[in-house]
Amino acid sequence: MNDSSTRVGGMIWAGYVLLLLFSFSLYWSLLFWAGLAALALGYYQRRQARKQGLEADCAHAQWQVNTVWLALLLALVGIGGIVGVAGWMGNDPTIMAKLDELSAGDQAPLEMLRQFWAIPGSKALVVFMCGSTLLYLVWTLKRTLQGFLSIWQGGTPATLGSVRWLALLLAVLIQVGIPLVLL
Repeated sequence: MNDSSTRVGGMIWAGYVLLLLFSFSLYWSLLFWAGLAALALGYYQRRQARKQGLEADCAHAQWQVNTVWLALLLALVGIGGIVGVAGWMGNDPTIMAKLDELSAGDQAPLEMLRQFWAIPGSKALVVFMCGSTLLYLVWTLKRTLQGFLSIWQGGTPATLGSVRWLALLLAVLIQVGIPLVLL
């Protein structure tokens, strides 16, 4: 199952460890640098693997590079969407007046939440914020776990088959479990 054509080197493992750390960069912002290190290491590993004709290493290195770029793209789309919805909400004077009332009010937190939820666009903002954050957290970790599982199975991440659903399930459990433990 794990012959020389599917065996990967230690630098590929290091790249996946860096990606694992990067998967938690929204919890601890210092871990963002692990993603940049994984990106640089992935490019280096891909070049070395191509020179030596190591197909499995090249596939894993490309997977790592694509994971970092996908995470950055998801973060930019999420930030852009949040800014877009908030900008739309900020252009309406009646919405701004309601938000000013909320920020200056001395109501109970539950009442403030009810008033915020009644403001047009607030539901879209909250859904977009939660959805983009969850997608960023889960998808990055899912791709990392899929890489680890593919090494364990002796293949490449793209050819993992139905085991990728296990990676998705583990990613959801981990990313939902961490806030529950921290809170």
